[in-house]
Amino acid sequence: MNFKKLVGKLHLILGLVSGLVVFIVSVAAAILVFENEGRELFQREFYHVQRVGEHKAAFKQMADTIKLHYPDFKFNSIRFKETADAAVVFFSKKDRAISVDPYTSKIISVRNLNTDFFTVVLKLHTHLLMGEVGGAIVKANVLIFFVMCLSGLILWFPKQFRHLKQALRIKIKANKWKRLNYDLHSVLGFYAAIPLIIIAFTGMFFVYDSVKSSVAVVTNSPKPKKDKIKIIAGKKKIYGVDEAYRYMQHNYPGAIETFIAPPAGKEGAIRVQMRYPYTIVRQQNTLYFDPYTGRVIKADLFKNYNAYDKVAASNYNLHTGRFTLIGIWGKIIYFLVSLIAASLPVTGLIIWLNKQKKSSKKGKSAVSLKRELVAG
Repeated sequence: MNFKKLVGKLHLILGLVSGLVVFIVSVAAAILVFENEGRELFQREFYHVQRVGEHKAAFKQMADTIKLHYPDFKFNSIRFKETADAAVVFFSKKDRAISVDPYTSKIISVRNLNTDFFTVVLKLHTHLLMGEVGGAIVKANVLIFFVMCLSGLILWFPKQFRHLKQALRIKIKANKWKRLNYDLHSVLGFYAAIPLIIIAFTGMFFVYDSVKSSVAVVTNSPKPKKDKIKIIAGKKKIYGVDEAYRYMQHNYPGAIETFIAPPAGKEGAIRVQMRYPYTIVRQQNTLYFDPYTGRVIKADLFKNYNAYDKVAASNYNLHTGRFTLIGIWGKIIYFLVSLIAASLPVTGLIIWLNKQKKSSKKGKSAVSLKRELVAG
């Protein structure tokens, strides 16, 4: 068996094993490409205030309002855009989100994230709506898909250069639908190969520490560490999210979006992340504060990013097609590529079934011929 036939066998086996998952994950990905636009179109009232005031209330005041109406609500993060009409959204551990008017502290809307359309689609994309088991399946599948993209690219290359033009075209006018199906699998797969390889690799970067370590080696950067920040608990917390936010505003102004996480338990730190305008590499500053002293414990500043940090900061955008440099075109490309990815298991399965049918007919013909010879 030559190399290309071996690659073909591998491609077939992996395709049959992972086809359904690839289809589901890819369809979900196509929807998620335009998540921000979808939320702005269908959920605008949740993220914006009707009237812009002069002064914004403190986060503590907003949290107190929420507690008054929902005593059991405990938030673990606050997110908002740094625009005048942006609502402040409080997220809880129990999949609930409450948007608040920052000028009046009044609750705008409450959303159950278990039934939120885009949140459900995201869970489908990352966990197949099957919890940890689904997450493990998707984790294995992204590696399989990466190998399939590479093997598919190898299989696409024609044996002779003169057949290259033919390999780049879909014969829409072909009388045989089998040929058309083959071209849809092979040619579309080729055109989508590079973006799909990028998507698969960035997907692996999310879930495999070994990939992160490999990127660190390639970029000649220190191996990434998962430092768990612990605070020495004091008698009383004197520093809150409002003080931490004001510190960030004063020392690192110009943000377009902010994420705040209150301390998780007695030994937890306050985490504030601000994101800034960028073209390719996401620029963000993340500071951790001691709630007992107000001291900055750790500062991750984009001005200090090494090569690995820049790759890590760009990974999400590379995976989702959110390139500020080319705007909406990046999303359109990724949307089409995701649809192509969803079609590949379907067209691939049809190719395999046709070959099985052909082999079965050949087998029956051979048996019939043998019987005729014996009878004669």
